Amino acid sequence: MPDEPSIGQNLARLRGQTGLTQQELADASGVSVATIRKLERDGRSTALMGTLAKLARALDVKPSALLGQPQALRQEDGERTASVAVLRRSIHALDEMPGVPVTVEEREGPALDELRRTVRILWQAYHDGRHALLIGGLPDLIGGAKAAVRSLRGEGAREAAADLSRGYQLAAHAAVHLAQDDLARSALDRAMLAADAAEDPLLVAAGCTGLSWVLLRQNEPELAARIAVAKAAELNPRVSPSDYPALRMWGRLMLCAVTAASRQEDHDGAKELLDETRRCTTVVRDDATDYTNGGNYAFFGPAKIDMIAVEVAVSQGRSGEALRLAKRVTPSRRVPPTGRSRHLLDVAQAQTWESQFTPAVSTLTRVREATPEWMRYQVLARVIVRQIVEGKGRRRIDGLLPLVEHLNGRTG
Repeated sequence: MPDEPSIGQNLARLRGQTGLTQQELADASGVSVATIRKLERDGRSTALMGTLAKLARALDVKPSALLGQPQALRQEDGERTASVAVLRRSIHALDEMPGVPVTVEEREGPALDELRRTVRILWQAYHDGRHALLIGGLPDLIGGAKAAVRSLRGEGAREAAADLSRGYQLAAHAAVHLAQDDLARSALDRAMLAADAAEDPLLVAAGCTGLSWVLLRQNEPELAARIAVAKAAELNPRVSPSDYPALRMWGRLMLCAVTAASRQEDHDGAKELLDETRRCTTVVRDDATDYTNGGNYAFFGPAKIDMIAVEVAVSQGRSGEALRLAKRVTPSRRVPPTGRSRHLLDVAQAQTWESQFTPAVSTLTRVREATPEWMRYQVLARVIVRQIVEGKGRRRIDGLLPLVEHLNGRTG
């Protein structure tokens, strides 16, 4: 947006705070000094993710700091502050810390079918982009699952532990959207412990996909790729209907590795991993989303693979190739709303880079109509709208002002 700093302005500010010259930053990051000068001089709102990752690592910040995502809560962020507080209380329960004189009223654990129904409702809320519903329901889910674990034995306790793991994974993903990556890491620690207690290897693998995502956000693509590839190799499912759940989880892990390789500008590695992932579509022929088992990363199939191919092309700056690949993405009602919207942001980015501003506004409008609440949390949406505003000149584009107002929280 016009009143928000560009990538180039953020870069100049952060570089100034570290005391580095442009040449020193170039030497430290591996990004050419000409690129750094161009970014800062033009105040540009566009840069490849690989370039941003290198600059961010040299500056010891997250790539989102260059894009303009808030790294700390401000006093005026009332709703966001309240959401983070709810998450923090859900994840860091004081009664679980030894030596802390805080007790909570003992509660009876809910029935396992009630827990499972709540898990399904909240995962669907996540995929629909309804963050208020998701965050509001997490305390009861996590608290109820912990009570059930305490009160049950044997198989019942393992089932309750599985639902506790799913609850913590939900909390982790909500925390990521609120730019609270460290809180997400804490939630994933607890999710993995609960998945281990549940003796559920697919839930452990789901936790690894979440961890890979958080590591990508924290500018650790090499570590993210290593975890995803190692866990995928550990699963090692057969391309067979009998291994269908494990095969879907393997595919999600592989796509995490694809994204991580692309962020490291390992283009050949990303293509090789993507091609290998496509092998499983002889069995996984549709993009089903299981809202209970495997959590967020149960969304996987041919359309998701094609969407990641578009994402990779965008991350490499190949906008024309991205738009060509986007035509291969088949419409499917089984792709969840946020999955489709995330893909459309990549399409809008490619359209903007091609100076197709009117189509880009139409694409972003589809995102707003499908997932209005989710869109407000997406820093990429703000970056793209800012690029359109800067690039359109005096031309009037129908639909642009409503997007600006929506991202500024002035419309619904």
